[in-house]
Amino acid sequence: MLREAFFPQYVKQVFPYGDGVFAMIQTFCDETSNEGVYCVGGYLFKPENATRFDETWRKIMEPLRAKGIKFFRASMCALPDGEFRNLSESERMVLFRDLINLIHDTAEFGYVAEVKHDEYRNWVKQNPSMSESVGSQYGVASFYCLSGFKDWMNKAGHEDGADYEFEAGDQRFIDEVGALMSKIASNPRLREAYKYERHGFGFKGLMRQLEAADLLVWAYQKLAVDHRLYGECVRVSRGLFRHSPVPHRVAMLSEFSLTFQSLFNSEHGLSSRGIEL
Repeated sequence: MLREAFFPQYVKQVFPYGDGVFAMIQTFCDETSNEGVYCVGGYLFKPENATRFDETWRKIMEPLRAKGIKFFRASMCALPDGEFRNLSESERMVLFRDLINLIHDTAEFGYVAEVKHDEYRNWVKQNPSMSESVGSQYGVASFYCLSGFKDWMNKAGHEDGADYEFEAGDQRFIDEVGALMSKIASNPRLREAYKYERHGFGFKGLMRQLEAADLLVWAYQKLAVDHRLYGECVRVSRGLFRHSPVPHRVAMLSEFSLTFQSLFNSEHGLSSRGIEL
């Protein structure tokens, strides 16, 4: 079937010689937890490990199709809600653990960028002219993810290009980040700096690594809560970071970060105009 064969063939087309890195970037917004922050985060995978992740996770999820579950979503699996109500708590905890183990076995690097709603809104109010250049919370956090990924790739000695894949969601943000990535692609200096190979927008269930990114940002935000007040899934999800063989980094954006990003965007023609702030 096309869905089953999609990703391995896609990898061969993007990186025919097996050299490069996939950056799977997923957004997660929860204004009720972690003091009201907006998070963007994702993982880097080498091509062969991205394929291995896809094949393994697809096999794990396949039996759940009979229960109406097409892909993993941490927030729904944790509640449980929707089709995940068809699973017992032990079955849902197994999913969390299986995904964590697979991430530990296949991912290269995890990164999260967070922006506090109040700080962002205050900065926009105090800097009306500069806010035209910084973009939305999604846009600025996504750009910090790109910076985090390229810094890690440089330190790790990766000289090959990266394929940046975002989850397809709100059309406004797709347009914003799509324009940003297209400008990076058309600027030789930025293209080289961010090791840009290509970018795209995918869906969970089709690009399975987005489900790993979903767990990352969900688990990260739940670090701030008392797990005793939540389900077992919150305690289990912390295994993603505890004794992890995969390095994780977090950028907590400040007003200084927003000012710097606005100046950088203006200097390099990366302004995100037309986005509702």
